[in-house]
Amino acid sequence: MSPASAPNRSFRPEIQALRALAVLLVVAYHLEPEILPGGYIGVDIFFVISGFLITSHLLREARATGSIDLAGFFAGRARRILPAAMAVILAAAAATMLFLPKTLWEALGQQALASAFSVQNWVLAANSVDYLAADREPGPLQHFWSLGVEEQFYLLWPLIILAVCWFVKPSRERADGFARRRKTLWIAFSLMAALSLACSIFTGYSGNAAGYFMTTTRIWELAAGGLLALASDAVGHQELTLPRWMTALSVRNAAVLLALVAIFWAAVNYSPSTVFPGIAAAVPVAACALIIAAGSTSGPGSLHHLVRWAPVQWMGLASYSLYLWHWPLIAFFIQLAGHRPKPIQTLALIALSLLLAWASLNWIETPLRGWRPLAAFSLRSLAAGAVAVVLVGTLGLLPAVVQRNLAERAAASTVALLDHPPEGFGAASVPTGAPALLPGVEQVVPLPASAADDQPQLGGCVQEPQSTRIQECEFGSKKATYTVALVGDSHAAHWYEALSGYAQQRGWKLVTYLKNSCPFSAARRTAEAAGEINCSQANAQTMQELKQRKDIDAVILANWGGSRFKSDAAQGLAAAWGELEDAGLDLYPIIDTPRPPQDSYSRDCVEKNAADPKRCDFPAAAAFDPGDATRAAAKLEPRVDLLAFNDQFCMDGTCPAVIGNVLVYRDKHHVSDTYMRTLVAVFGQRLERALQD
Repeated sequence: MSPASAPNRSFRPEIQALRALAVLLVVAYHLEPEILPGGYIGVDIFFVISGFLITSHLLREARATGSIDLAGFFAGRARRILPAAMAVILAAAAATMLFLPKTLWEALGQQALASAFSVQNWVLAANSVDYLAADREPGPLQHFWSLGVEEQFYLLWPLIILAVCWFVKPSRERADGFARRRKTLWIAFSLMAALSLACSIFTGYSGNAAGYFMTTTRIWELAAGGLLALASDAVGHQELTLPRWMTALSVRNAAVLLALVAIFWAAVNYSPSTVFPGIAAAVPVAACALIIAAGSTSGPGSLHHLVRWAPVQWMGLASYSLYLWHWPLIAFFIQLAGHRPKPIQTLALIALSLLLAWASLNWIETPLRGWRPLAAFSLRSLAAGAVAVVLVGTLGLLPAVVQRNLAERAAASTVALLDHPPEGFGAASVPTGAPALLPGVEQVVPLPASAADDQPQLGGCVQEPQSTRIQECEFGSKKATYTVALVGDSHAAHWYEALSGYAQQRGWKLVTYLKNSCPFSAARRTAEAAGEINCSQANAQTMQELKQRKDIDAVILANWGGSRFKSDAAQGLAAAWGELEDAGLDLYPIIDTPRPPQDSYSRDCVEKNAADPKRCDFPAAAAFDPGDATRAAAKLEPRVDLLAFNDQFCMDGTCPAVIGNVLVYRDKHHVSDTYMRTLVAVFGQRLERALQD
């Protein structure tokens, strides 16, 4: 999070201690989320602190001068925030090109550009509602989302205060000439906070995952700090005039202890499944505000000595640098090691994070913040900041540019391989032992670096999880005498190429009813009960349309085996299947495909082991989700005929990542279109056999 605000007239050691607490919560959450599952609330504490300090500074200036020096304010922000942030972005980009597979370069380049321009939160918000993008591993610069929120707040807040200074005349009849403007600011800040809180609650409980990152859902937390600053009777001092009930030291001490208990309660009891920010964020926000309002404490029950303890104060001073550096270290470790850090490794990462924070604070953050050639001239600071952002954004994008260029160079050989596939290409090599690479052929397709795009291009024919509708799409000749339907979630969609390829050969019509994250089942997914997705309405529509159509001869169904339901999964599938069978439709469910280990993408492993892709194979024993209820449902509804293709993905107890020069998986559990196209012949044979039974 951002460093200390503009120069304080009254140093607040308790705020520095709050910063230390906030960054330690975040670091602990990132390193050991099982121990502190709600440690992410440290970000909310930072937001309140930033809102309080920035507003206090702006109010002092507005009261003293009747205006806001926007150039000076933004120049100060640039000197404080940009040097360390730009250093981290450049370091992450360089480390990515040195240590990570090319499959990750493009995503890092995009993150670097978004982070440099302080819009990382909006990029993550967009990705969070993109079904396929949401499955990506967090990148080494993902934590810049919170800096984006703060920077956007810094653009808005001084403009509000400046507008009030322009349009609201000071009170001439009162000794406190700022009273009328302060009253207007109370209204403006309160309105902003109320609207943002309402947006936060609505977005959270509507299941929109983007809400976590959106500025509109977070402004109220910073505004809470701004309202706290307004509550000061004398804007020129950061100590507040407290309510009478808080003037006694014992009451203030108790208030601080109560607030700390609330913070630690939230850190322990909240989890990634908590609807957040929403109303749940009110606990850390209110607790932080209470600690700031209480001010300095002493006497029985006071944490005065702990607050002023040198290591705590240093941690608060270095909190910004520690926040910046700790997450890239964790992200790179997970990518390189293939697993989360173990206890000893966690301690080593903490030590290295502290070392980098110390170096960044002393060699980058502090020296450049007060460097006279910039500090003495606001316009010069702004110009230097703009140049730094553009330069770092451009350099940060370099990994993405290099990856694209490498992909373009390999495109010719890829196209040639696809246009003239050798004997045994892809699934055709399964009968001969499924070698990873065919003799004399080294190219793997799709290229691991662009494998994420090797998916059915069905557009709106595949609805997103939050949609309440299903889109019926038809492919093939309208004069076809045989029609087959494909129904289910994204794991049904990844069979599209195999089914459509065979349907084209036979002259069939293909009708699709596809919706990501929504298996065709009468049972309700736990994710839907939590408000994250909407399946029931779409499934009801699919059921109605399938029963109304009179031309469908067969229905192919598939779903991800990892789906979890509020009731019995097998009974839910069987109930939906039975209703269609009762309507006279013949159903052919597909047993779900295996999936690689979930710690990383197999495409990353193949990129790193291009000469020997077999090093990326994984055991079949753990490849099939134990929650897949397809077989159990078929026992409950024996009228359906199961289709199984496990032998095309795993053989002799092993599931290859590459078969016959074809990359099998485009992401963590979806099969690449290229491999599915090589399955057309096998798919057709088994479907025909089932149709004849």
